[in-house]
Amino acid sequence: MVKALVVIYDSGCGGCSAIASALSGVMAPPVLVRSCRDPHLTREFPSLRGVVPCARPLAIALGPDGEAEVLSGLRLMWRGALLVAPGRRLAAVRLAGHIVKTWRSKRG
Repeated sequence: MVKALVVIYDSGCGGCSAIASALSGVMAPPVLVRSCRDPHLTREFPSLRGVVPCARPLAIALGPDGEAEVLSGLRLMWRGALLVAPGRRLAAVRLAGHIVKTWRSKRG
């Protein structure tokens, strides 16, 4: 069970900021949005030690007992899909389309 989802995004990327903000409207657990440039991030979330937060999209799934699981890549997409709130699937599909469009434009 996921108590909260911490979404870590690059605050220097306008599209990334919009995506991170929109996630709270489609996810079932509460979403906390944090910048990868926050110097206190690894102190607050020790599971990020050794991870370069701005290198790729990341999230941390916080469990009810305080456990933290760092999610990235395909694992982030699959776990994220499972955390979509009931009745918000269409909004999640639209957001996924926006994510793909943003990703493609960044790749050139």
